[in-house]
Parts: sequence; structure tokens; C-alpha cells
Amino acid sequence: MNPARRPWRPGGAGLSPSVCMYGIAEHHQLRHQVTIGAQGPPVGYALFFFGYSVNHGRLVYLENLYVEAPYRGRGIGKTLLSEVAKVSLAHGCVEMKLMVMEGNHRAAAFYQGLGACDTTADEGWHCVELGGLALHRLAGEEL
Repeated sequence: MNPARRPWRPGGAGLSPSVCMYGIAEHHQLRHQVTIGAQGPPVGYALFFFGYSVNHGRLVYLENLYVEAPYRGRGIGKTLLSEVAKVSLAHGCVEMKLMVMEGNHRAAAFYQGLGACDTTADEGWHCVELGGLALHRLAGEEL
């Protein structure tokens, strides 16, 4: 069995992140992913989905970009993002949005090197989420 096609199990069952991503994409019927790994299991992936901004129009959200540690620094991440950009433009997108964890300076520098701007610092936009208990409360549900 190709390890990239193992059935999805919550928590990943100890599988590598790239193998787990295949399971997540398959389980949730996500169709927008790009992978790198011509021979054997993928060594990297980009998972993304489309959205719309009333300020800018159709856009793509990069949910996750991952390259296996031994393959980092070889241009694989840039190649993956280039493919996402091609798909995005073909679908009429005008921008790509993504988040970088505070403290992940290597990722922030990588994206900024590609021309991305930090909208939290530059434009004052902040990522806000309603999850777990807050989401249930908003929906009027008691837990």
C-alpha cells in the first residue's frame, strides 16, 4: 500500500505530516492540494482553499505549507507556492492569504522574501477566531 494513501485516522496514528495531510484531504473531500514527491510518498504539500473578500475579490487561503525536514532549503516550498499561485490565477484569484505563527521567523522571512506583507504590522489587521465553547455559545448551544 502506498503510505500516502493510507486511510485517515484522527491524530495521524504516528504517520508523517505529509501522509497525514493526504488523509485529512481525503477525509474532508478537499480537492485543492499540491504535493511534491515524484518517486514514493510526497516530501511536501500545500493545502489551500478559495474564498472571497469584499475588499479585493476572489482569493486563495493557504492553510498549510509543509516540507519534510531533510528536504527544506532546496526550493521545494517556493515550487509548491508557485503551483498554488498558478492554480489561483487560473481561478481568477487576486491575492493569497496565509498566517504565520508568531516566532516562526524563518517562515515569515520566507514569505516576505516572496513579496508578502505582514498585514498585522503593516495594516493593523488581526486574525480573530471563535472556536470551541465560544462557537457553541454563539450558536446558542449549551455544552
